[in-house]
Amino acid sequence: MPSAAKPILDESWIFLSDISPLLFGGVMLIVILTNHALFAELASYIHTRFIAPLIARQRYGIARPFLYLGFLLMLSSHLVEISIWGYVLSLTGLVPDLHKALFFSASTYTTLGYGNDIMPEAWNAITAVIALSGMFSIAWTTSFLIGMVAIFHDRKTPPPLDSIHRE
Repeated sequence: MPSAAKPILDESWIFLSDISPLLFGGVMLIVILTNHALFAELASYIHTRFIAPLIARQRYGIARPFLYLGFLLMLSSHLVEISIWGYVLSLTGLVPDLHKALFFSASTYTTLGYGNDIMPEAWNAITAVIALSGMFSIAWTTSFLIGMVAIFHDRKTPPPLDSIHRE
């Protein structure tokens, strides 16, 4: 059975200080939200470059695959963010086993909380930061995807019945 990798930040004075969890959590939150912003920008580009012009020309069938590509990109952003958390937790030695780190980051990011909190006691605040990053990113994705889908309904929905009967 292979042994666990030696943590990169093991025995570091900043890593073991009292401010470390707050600093680590803040830096990681910035990394996660920056990653999410990059994926959102790519999906927004697809929306602006392909979906909106096709909808304007009433080419709904051709626009839909681009919509699904945007959905796939936003889903991928969450998988990448879970992986970032898992690898960083493993590399720093906060969770020595990569498989457990990935499982822990996924269950915490999605706020399922399935299983035990395996973080060292002095670092258990990171669990809340992982959950916060997941909640914020998932909410961001939800609002983004609603906006992408709304363009289909804004163009295809017939006027309300009461406006048809008015003369």
